[in-house]
Amino acid sequence: MEHIALSPAKVNLYLKILSRRPDGYHNIESIVDPISIYDVIHIKEIDDGRIVVRDNRGVLPDGRGNTIFRAVELLRGRYRIGKGVEIFVEKNIPIGSGLGGPSSNAATVLRELAGIWGLNVKEDELRDLGKAIGADVPLFLYGRPCIMRGIGDIISPVELPGMWYIVVYPDVEIPTKEVYNRIKIVLTNTENDIKLLGKFNTLYDIADILENDLEKVGIIMCPQIKTIKKTLKESGAVGSLMSGSGSSVFGIFKTERDAEKALAHVKDLGEVFLAHSL
Repeated sequence: MEHIALSPAKVNLYLKILSRRPDGYHNIESIVDPISIYDVIHIKEIDDGRIVVRDNRGVLPDGRGNTIFRAVELLRGRYRIGKGVEIFVEKNIPIGSGLGGPSSNAATVLRELAGIWGLNVKEDELRDLGKAIGADVPLFLYGRPCIMRGIGDIISPVELPGMWYIVVYPDVEIPTKEVYNRIKIVLTNTENDIKLLGKFNTLYDIADILENDLEKVGIIMCPQIKTIKKTLKESGAVGSLMSGSGSSVFGIFKTERDAEKALAHVKDLGEVFLAHSL
């Protein structure tokens, strides 16, 4: 029997890099909104104990370099499962885009396999497994708008207005590690940044807090980011920002109609998505 699950993308509406940790990770604060761009994951049990992961674009790495492979391996090891799985991913979320595809895929597979195998896994146990795969995996297990702290593994809820987005990926893959290595951090111990303490009732409240400490480095590595931001704003976006470590850029719009009208202005700037908050 084949099981099918949707694996959503995310955008970072706010991303502050607070400090570099001794383990090489960074302490951050971020406001994240899951959005309606999806990879489609097909899961099927097989008898020979193998973990087989494939995708329609041939972009996923093999073996333990693959977050899905690691998710299956960790879950099987923790709960002593001997069954094999074959997983096929219809990739729509670009790799190296700052939209969280690999982390989302891992979270989706963890949750789906826990259900398929009838495991009584508590949410905190699932998050611990997710954290062992990658810092962003817990946010996708949470699955709702949230504030991320720590290395991204400390999650708290936040109320956001429903929003329409245009997301543009300029066909340039930016390695997350390289972006973080190049950023010059103004060291701060300021937790709970004042911007995170406000209420976000309207689109304009969101536009006021749009900020990404990684964006300047992203623009150096991919100058198209600056052009896309400018074009989105000229096309009616209330605000625009690079998501995560890039290279995708999103614009937020008042209505679906406004976003649809803007599509024509950005269609030649890369791979373009119309999406909404989940």
